[in-house]
This record gives sequence, structure tokens and C-alpha cells, in this order.
Amino acid sequence: MTKKLNIGISIFAVKDVSIWGNGLNMNLAFLVQLFRQSPDVGQVYLLNGGDQDILATGLEFDDIDAQLVRPQDVTHNLDVVIEMGAQLPVEWLQRVHALGVKLVSFLVGHAYCGNAEATIFDRPSGQMFNDIPWDEVWTLPQYMKSCAPMLRTITRAPVLAMPHIWSPMFLDKRIKTFADQGKAFGFKPHEDLNTPRAWRAAIFEPNISVAKNCVIAMLACEAAYRLNKQSLALMMVMNSYHMKEHQTFNRFALNLDLTRENKASYEPRMGFVDGMIDHHIDVVVSHQWENAQNYLYYDALYGGFPLVHNSPFLHKDNLGFYYPEFDARIGGEQLVNAWQQDTAFWSDYRSRSNAFLKTLLPTDKNNVKAFMHRVKHLTGASA
Repeated sequence: MTKKLNIGISIFAVKDVSIWGNGLNMNLAFLVQLFRQSPDVGQVYLLNGGDQDILATGLEFDDIDAQLVRPQDVTHNLDVVIEMGAQLPVEWLQRVHALGVKLVSFLVGHAYCGNAEATIFDRPSGQMFNDIPWDEVWTLPQYMKSCAPMLRTITRAPVLAMPHIWSPMFLDKRIKTFADQGKAFGFKPHEDLNTPRAWRAAIFEPNISVAKNCVIAMLACEAAYRLNKQSLALMMVMNSYHMKEHQTFNRFALNLDLTRENKASYEPRMGFVDGMIDHHIDVVVSHQWENAQNYLYYDALYGGFPLVHNSPFLHKDNLGFYYPEFDARIGGEQLVNAWQQDTAFWSDYRSRSNAFLKTLLPTDKNNVKAFMHRVKHLTGASA
């Protein structure tokens, strides 16, 4: 009988963390789900690199089929270690590698920005490039241009693009919480295009990096408002409250008609479902720089919401309303274009979005095949 492969994935077990804090833990949960689909996988361990012995309830990992362990407790049980959610002790990694375990570094964040900005702006250290004998480095397709050459040079290992996987499992839990209160999640088209309501737009960029911030998205909303003042009732800029008093941001915001005419608000951090439901948001406006695969996009499409974006990955499949690169003017035109669409358009929009989202699932056979191909290649297991 063929031996099943045991896989360890690192995770950072700490207090008071939420699954909505960043996309990394979601991606990690989805990866566990994906490996559980393969009959060639035995155990999947969560290798604890944190200071707690249990996972925070806010991670919502109750349905994730993987045991949380300390790395040293499964030294002789592993075939592949994937460092993903936490950095593991260098000495332990070197030891298990000497025992024949294959080592993968899976970087699902913007490695270039994370390290460059940590250094330039004196932030906490990002990825530590220690002398670890990686067999492969995995990243996402969105980072192959900006990060892969750097990673190849630093790690001296092959760098491969792996599928960006997503599931609505965490989103559905949050949606159900609101549904139990009688509040529905999902886009509502205009009842009558002859009297369309002004939309409420939201910008959810985290504003902690040049890779994803609110500036261009705000300008796209401003461009839309200047084109047609009936199109927007409000622009809500999430994750921006802490920037309100910064002189540069303050002057930038005050220069916008939306701000001057009391149609802009600058808010603290807010969960996506919470923000969309509680503030009756109609449209999501986004911008990224070399960071074009984003759970925000998938969540918005899942709800059928119009998404104004500059992601070439979504544009390739004709999803959302695309504007190129930094062109906020076209972004504004696309927002107005979306606002002018009728009910029939939104039915097709949702069908196309749902068909695309199915290709991202951890249960999708192509995604399972892609990851298992690499695992089997590393371990020498038969394909």
C-alpha cells in the first residue's frame, strides 16, 4: 500500500486574533481543506510557531481538520513542511531537512513591499531570510513580477506560482449572523432606471502599504461624482480614521468635492460583511499595485456587488468593472457605467462571478492537482 504523505503547515498561535485580521490565516485554512481532498495525504499538522497552546477562537478554525502541534513533537512524522503562517526555528528546520523532510516557504503576502517598507519605515521585521535549505518557494501569481526574482536570488531555490484559493466558508458564517438578525447580505439593483438611487461606495484598502491604499480609489469616486453628481450619495473610506489628522492626507481629502459637500466619511477598520450591511453599501471601489489577487474582490463578487477595480486577473475573465493601473479617471467612468446598468445586467454579472468563484475553491480538482503535483514532485511520490 502506498504511504500517505504527512504535511505540516506553520501557524502563529497568539491571543486575540481574528480571521478577518488578514488574508494569510484564511489562505492557510483553505490550504488545509485542499490537502484534505487528496487521498494521498495522511495527516495535516498545524505547526505552532506562536506563544499559545491553542488557537484563538477568533480564528474560527473549529471546522479545520488539522491538529495543532509543536514542531518538535512531530519531527519524525512529516514528509513536507510548509512554512506559511509563522516562522519556525531554523535549527529544527535544518534538522528535519537532514532527516529527508522537504521544506517549502509559501509566501502569500507581498514579500517585496513587506521587507522594503519594514526597513525604510523602521517597522517590525518582515520575512527573515535565514540560512534555510528550502527545496521550493511558493508564492501567488500576483507576486511573480515583483517578488519572484528577489526570492529566487535570496533563497537560491526554485520559485513557483501556486493557485490563489478561496472559499466563502468564513464569509457565510458572518452572513448567517446578520441573517439571524433579519439583515440580508447582497447587492440590490435599481428598481427603476428612470429614477436610480445614488449609490453608497466603500473603499476597504488596509492603508498600511503602498501596495493597497485608498488614494486612487478615492480619486475614482471623485471622478465619478464630477461626471454625474447623482451617482454617489456617499464615499466611505474604511481603515482611514487614523490618517485624518495627517497633514498630507487631510489636505488631499479636503480638496475633493465629495468631502467639501459632506458626501465622504473616514472610518476605522471594519469587517467587510459588517460594513456592507450596516452602512447599506452598494459598490466597492478598490486599487492595488502589484497585488491584484485579493479576497476583498472575491467577497464582493460573492455578494453580487459591483466592484470597480484595477486587477488584470479579474479583467482577463471580464469580471467587475476594470480600469487600468492608476487611471482614476477611467475608474470614475466605470463606476458611473456600473451605476447605469439594469437588473438584467446584474443577473448575468452574478452568474459570471459565481462561475469564476467556483474555480477558486479548495475542493476544485485543478487546485488540488496543482498543489499535490508539487508535493509529489518534492517527495518523489508517484504522480
